[in-house]
Amino acid sequence: MIMFGCSRRRKAGVLISAVAAVLLACPAVSAAPSAAGVAQQSAVNGGDAMYTVSPGPGREPYYCSAGFAILVEGVRYILTAGHCTEHGLDWQGIGPSVDTHFPVTDYGRVRDLSGSGHSRVDLYDGSTQRILRAGTPQVGQPVCKSGMTTKKTCGKVLGLNQTVNFGDGKQVVGTIATDIPIGIGDSGGPLFYAGVGYGVLSGGNSQVSFFQPLRSVLTAYGATLA
Repeated sequence: MIMFGCSRRRKAGVLISAVAAVLLACPAVSAAPSAAGVAQQSAVNGGDAMYTVSPGPGREPYYCSAGFAILVEGVRYILTAGHCTEHGLDWQGIGPSVDTHFPVTDYGRVRDLSGSGHSRVDLYDGSTQRILRAGTPQVGQPVCKSGMTTKKTCGKVLGLNQTVNFGDGKQVVGTIATDIPIGIGDSGGPLFYAGVGYGVLSGGNSQVSFFQPLRSVLTAYGATLA
């Protein structure tokens, strides 16, 4: 089975049905935009690239994708994957990581200093989709995801409440499984259909992808969509 590789934070794992997965927050690759391009954003939409630099030796550049714009007590954040925010880094042109929830769940917040407006998803055709509410998908229904590497792609829901093991004893439970292929840097990107948001990307490969459900995250934060 094909899996995307990373020089760092590469986690092999299996779904209950023995499908391999990998976390997709990785160093910059040739397909990624320049840091300058990311920093020039005036507002961040779901699926847009987020760029940061590791504080460690070599200061490696890393990319993830934005999920949904949310409000917690009137303060605006970008929701993304928890394995993207676990090192507490600042994201250029956006703001600092605030918290992380990983493993078991996989979500985190970035303070959004880039702009204001409603929660929207980048459709990568020059337009955006406003996300009006959070929902729970049905198995078999069509869904789409947006991410900095593979852009907008669509498929269907394969299962709900799926448990994925990412190795090193790290497990994420309760995920939404889809047949949408994803790539390096797509982590944190939104799962949606029309104006309904469903989740943020945790991991996957060329055959299956897994998303942290959006409704449970909003409840945990006491948040609403922006």
